[in-house]
Amino acid sequence: MSKIIFFDINGTIIKRNPDTDISFEKAIDGFLEITDGMKGVDNSARSDKDVFMEVLANNQMELNEELWNGFLDLYKHYLDEYYLTDIWCENADALDFIKQLVSNNCKLALITGELSVGAEYKLRKIGVWNSFPCGGFGEDALSRFDIADVALQRAREYFQQDFDEIIVIGDTILDIKTAKHLGAKIISISTGSNSKEELAEFQPDYLISKFSEIDLDILI
Repeated sequence: MSKIIFFDINGTIIKRNPDTDISFEKAIDGFLEITDGMKGVDNSARSDKDVFMEVLANNQMELNEELWNGFLDLYKHYLDEYYLTDIWCENADALDFIKQLVSNNCKLALITGELSVGAEYKLRKIGVWNSFPCGGFGEDALSRFDIADVALQRAREYFQQDFDEIIVIGDTILDIKTAKHLGAKIISISTGSNSKEELAEFQPDYLISKFSEIDLDILI
């Protein structure tokens, strides 16, 4: 049986903290020359491009290619700056879990609202970027379901096969809904935006607080 395992990033692989998205927030304020541009904007489980468009709308602006490219340049500057700090660190026991999956030749990919450049910086920082050869990212679509569709198509192309079983691992209610959209099983981890009680209401296949609680046999 051929399986593909999709991971979310923030709150799943990367520990959520107040500074997790500081590069993105500083790039928004710096590029648009505003203060607290993200105030009141919920970015949990959303496409970063969708979030940027909301901030633009809040400031009576519309997205265009010049604005987008200018923002990306400044975002990369702040990613470089914060790469030298310790704001991006392992969530729970994610690193050992991912290493075990890789050592067992599991096929891994990403479904994330992160822009691909941000995803690369964060996952390189903790040493697992190369474990994920493909994925769907925040610039690929505005909705999580559409990002997931892109991720699945890229996985099929990269691994040159269809999959008998799809598994999604994430920390939010939207990850559960995304798994259902794909016809996938969902492993919910209660280390991010939603509590264990909130996640349980949506009846994930597995609900954990750390990765060691999962029997690897269901994934290999």
